[in-house]
Amino acid sequence: MNAHRPAPLAILPGLALTVLFAASSGFAPPAEELSGFVKSVDAPAKKIVVTPTGKEKSVDVTVDANTVIETSAGKSLVLKDLKAGDGLGIAHVGGLASKIIVNAKLSELTGHVKSVAANLKSFVVTETGTTTDVTVVVKPDTTIATTDAKKIELKELKKGDGVGISHVNSVASKIVVNVKSVE
Repeated sequence: MNAHRPAPLAILPGLALTVLFAASSGFAPPAEELSGFVKSVDAPAKKIVVTPTGKEKSVDVTVDANTVIETSAGKSLVLKDLKAGDGLGIAHVGGLASKIIVNAKLSELTGHVKSVAANLKSFVVTETGTTTDVTVVVKPDTTIATTDAKKIELKELKKGDGVGISHVNSVASKIVVNVKSVE
C-alpha cells in the first residue's frame, strides 16, 4: 500500500498565505521590555549602549525613524538628547526600539548667585571654577533650602550666595544654598 505524501512545494502556498495574512493584518511579534541606564550614545550609528538594571553586561539597542523617544512627562526627544547615566525604559523587538521613555539623570551645578530675575522664575549662577554664567529656571515645585535644611524662597537669594543645584536641562529640582554671611 502506498501512502500519499504531499509534495513539499504543495505546502508553500498555504504558508505564503499565512505569512501574507499576518503581515497585512498588522501582526507583529510582542515587544520585549528593557530598563537600565545609558552607557553611551552613537547618534550617527543610531545606537544606544544600555546597562540593564541589575546587570553588568551592556546591550546594544538601535533606533530608527519610527522609534518614539520621550521623557516620562511626554516631552519628545531625539537620540542626541540622551546622556550617559539617563534612566531608560525601552520597548523593543530584537534590539530595535519602538519606544523609549527617558528619566534624565539630574545634572549638578555649583557656583555663586550672580543675579535673581525680577519675575522670580530664574536666576543666574556663575559656575565654580569658570567664568561661565548659567541661567537656571525655577518651577513652583523646586525645593530651595539652606545647608542646615531651612526652606527659603528664591527672592531670599543674594548675590554671592554659594549654591548647589540639581537640574535637568537647566530647570532646577533642588537648590541647596550656602548663604553668604552679612559683612
